[in-house]
Amino acid sequence: MQPQSLFERIDPRVSPPAHVKLVHDNLEEFQDPANYDLEVLPVSGERIAFHCEVAARVGGPVLELACGSGIVTLPIARQGLDTTGVDLAAPMLAHAERKARQQGLAVRWVHDDAQTVDLRRQFALVVLTGNAFQAFLGDADQAELLENVARHLKPDGWFVFETRNPQGHDLVDSRDEEAWFDYTNTAGRRVTVSGVQTYEATTQVLHWTTFRRWHDGHAPRTSTTRVACRFTQFDDLDRRLADQGLVAIERYGDWIRTPFDPGRSGSIVSLCRRAR
Repeated sequence: MQPQSLFERIDPRVSPPAHVKLVHDNLEEFQDPANYDLEVLPVSGERIAFHCEVAARVGGPVLELACGSGIVTLPIARQGLDTTGVDLAAPMLAHAERKARQQGLAVRWVHDDAQTVDLRRQFALVVLTGNAFQAFLGDADQAELLENVARHLKPDGWFVFETRNPQGHDLVDSRDEEAWFDYTNTAGRRVTVSGVQTYEATTQVLHWTTFRRWHDGHAPRTSTTRVACRFTQFDDLDRRLADQGLVAIERYGDWIRTPFDPGRSGSIVSLCRRAR
């Protein structure tokens, strides 16, 4: 079954039942990069600053896996570091490349899967951000990803990534649509963003369905996208890192370096190196 279009029309009065499993490839959310930037960039300042500080400290070359539209990749490259971005969503990568050209940045862009890409070189810093780690839904997927990260790391290199902390989020089924935020899109139209969620405790996977509603000047419009995210406990995370010879040297609960609290932090931000 092919994923439905980003601009699939749905009845704006009806939300799909939260218990219904929707078949998709986890890329629907990443087909409209210009509007994605308008949604994400305003809340990304602390994340960008964090990764730029780490990159300045570690140096290059830098690899960002699942780099998307280059929200973090480009600021790192602006620091004069040799930078490579890899992503599976072709529209996001094309948008990132356009922005790099406009800014005069020589970034290498690779359209490939973070789990299996082979760049035939090693990096001082590998970055995986935007909670992209959560897109790897099974134990085998996470193991393959981390094995590939380790393969691309220099012996003294750093791997920096984050994932949402299960204890810091309300992992429940929500059948009632909730308002999330609104923004002005590239056409100058006000877009309201809302959604529902379903959580599968056995797989630790949360399914989000997002609705975007706006008026195009002629009629109301609605789009729907779906994404599945794995919520991994921090101790399981450490075991999977250890399986690939990696260990978290620094760990924070947010981008301003608040110490990680397993029972309360919203995020698990990990700075990892090879185990000695």
